[in-house]
Amino acid sequence: LIVTCVCISLALSVCAEARTWSFSKDDVGKPPNGFEFTTTRETPPGRWEVIEDEGKPVLAQLDEDSTDGRFAMAVASDASYRDLRLSVRGKPVRGERDQAVGLVWRYKDADNYYVVRLNPLEANVRLYRVVNGNRIKFAGKEKVDLAAGTWYVLSIEHRGEHIVVSLDGKGLFEADDRTIAEAGSVGVWVKADSVSYFSDLSVEELK
Repeated sequence: LIVTCVCISLALSVCAEARTWSFSKDDVGKPPNGFEFTTTRETPPGRWEVIEDEGKPVLAQLDEDSTDGRFAMAVASDASYRDLRLSVRGKPVRGERDQAVGLVWRYKDADNYYVVRLNPLEANVRLYRVVNGNRIKFAGKEKVDLAAGTWYVLSIEHRGEHIVVSLDGKGLFEADDRTIAEAGSVGVWVKADSVSYFSDLSVEELK
């Protein structure tokens, strides 16, 4: 009985550390509550709204501004994590310059964070650090079968300096980086004229 109680207690503790934003309680046609919307290097802001897709509310980035260095983000304003497991369902919808679906974590501000993104136009998934507004790729996977209009689950696990990137539950690649060591916010990310949809942004703190 004692062992059972301990196991239940541990399970509840793990569950308490997990959080998901489904956007189901947000108003359609408006930005979701609890998020701030930023862009790197003060580029044109994105237009983030909750819309319905296939009968389900999703967060959409609808601004098709094609500025090449425009990195637009929706960042959870009341969540901070260092070691974490982070995932999102994302759908690249359209974009002539870019079709990015990205995840942001250890976010300090709009010019300093980690980001991983998939892009059907380039058929790849890439991992970057952004420092003082400069985006630097340090890992990635090329020749990934991706298509616009398709939902994917993009996820990372970051513990200490080690990062594991997965797509649809399968590991793609791993990397190490120590540039941003502190806890930070989490969110989603697009580039240039990407129109992208997001759902079920989930984060779990790793002990």
